[in-house]
Order: sequence, then C-alpha cells, then structure tokens
Amino acid sequence: MGNIKIESLFIETTQDERQIRILLPDNYQNSKIRYPVLYMHDGQNLFDDETSAAGQSWNINDTLKILLEKNIIRDIIVVGIDNSNLRLFEYSPWESSELVKYISEVPVGGLGDIYAQFVVEKVKPYIDKNYRTKKDYHHAMIAGSSMGAYISAYIAIKYPGVFQHVGIFSLASWFNEGDFLKFINSSTIDTNQRFFISIGSNESSREATTDFNEIYLQNSRNLLSILKNKKVKDILYIETDDIHHESAWKKVFVDFIRFAHQKS
Repeated sequence: MGNIKIESLFIETTQDERQIRILLPDNYQNSKIRYPVLYMHDGQNLFDDETSAAGQSWNINDTLKILLEKNIIRDIIVVGIDNSNLRLFEYSPWESSELVKYISEVPVGGLGDIYAQFVVEKVKPYIDKNYRTKKDYHHAMIAGSSMGAYISAYIAIKYPGVFQHVGIFSLASWFNEGDFLKFINSSTIDTNQRFFISIGSNESSREATTDFNEIYLQNSRNLLSILKNKKVKDILYIETDDIHHESAWKKVFVDFIRFAHQKS
C-alpha cells in the first residue's frame, strides 16, 4: 500500500479547509472492490516520518503491506484527518481539568462536539460518496492515540451504529476524566461495538510528573471497567511496557488491525 490521496473539507472550528490523507490499496484503480474504512485522527503522524510531529510516524502503509503479503488481513482504506493548532480544543467535548495545567496554561477543550459532527456528518459521507467503500457499520473503524483516543471513544459512543470497531491507543481521558466517565456511564452503548484498548506502563506527558504513567494506566482501566459493566461483548485490552510515542502505537497497531479484521 502507498497510494495516498490528499483531499480537504471545510471545518467550522478553524474556519478553513482541513486536509485529509486517504491511503488507498495498491490495486484500487484496477479493481471494482469495495473496502472497509479506518478513520483516524492526527493524520500527519500516520504515514510519513517527515510530516510527523514526533519525527516518526505510525508507518501504517508499511505495516498494512506486510500484513497483506502474509495474508493476515484484507485490503482497507485508511482516512487520516489532520490535526490543527486547535487540537486540544477539537479532541475534547469538555473544557480541560486542572491536570491540564501541566501542558497548557490556559483552559482548552470544548470543541469536540463540532469536530465529532465533522467526522460523522461530513468526512465519512464524503469518503463513502467519492470512494468505493463498504458503508455499513460492520466495516467502519475509528481509532486514535492519546487525545485522538479520547475523541475516538467519544465519537463511537455518541454516534452508535456508525463505527463498530474502535481503537483506543494510550487514552488521555485525564484531560477531563470526570465528564468523560459520566458521559460513558450515562450512554446506552451498543454491546456489539468492539473495543481495542492499549496502554503502556511508561507513559508520561511531562518528565517532571512522575506519576503520570499511573494516571494513564488508570484511565484505560476505568474505561475497560465501564465497558465490561455495560456488557460490551468484544474487548481486547493490552498493557505493554511502552512509552507515549508513535513508535509504541506502530507496534500495537498490528494487534488492533488484526482484531478489527476478525469481524469486518
């Protein structure tokens, strides 16, 4: 895989065109096949080291190519939605908690509902209209890391029946855990949704904050507990010894995509 198309769609949060990176299967142009679609956030970090904020990407195109060659998965389309300078606003429906003072000196968050609507009501319909996709719930996936995991969980639960497969990598729900857990607890979750949750034991958002790894671990364990209490049938939960970085997410992405392909 390596056929990346660039599109852009207007988004209200920044009042401009948001770039979307679409990774198509190598045989896309020569086939009439319809494909499952994985929607992801932080699009700059997914395919190319040169555009990744961390200097290293997930290298999703290379990973998928290897898995395809081994006949472990089938072809899919991957849609990466770029982030913006309002990332911390767009990836949370609620204003930040006190913990966020370690990252930002001002309150952030609160634009997550607008961003979620953009993904569900603009990006997905556009992709389904202009590309050969399998449009149904069973072939739709959504995933992200850190704050991208936070908004992925929110979108999947707020819009039941849209994405069956949900990838939660290094969930940063400490951004506003109270409102996040309250939202999930009060939601009627589709028990047929399938959740992949991975977390590292050495995650941290600030070196000076020595207990941040425990906060990250507890975030993911809290989500796991609620989903189990909600009788969600299919959850794959993984704890590793990794840090909070694209290199870690690249590794566990293999587990997620194999998990998603079990039923897609």
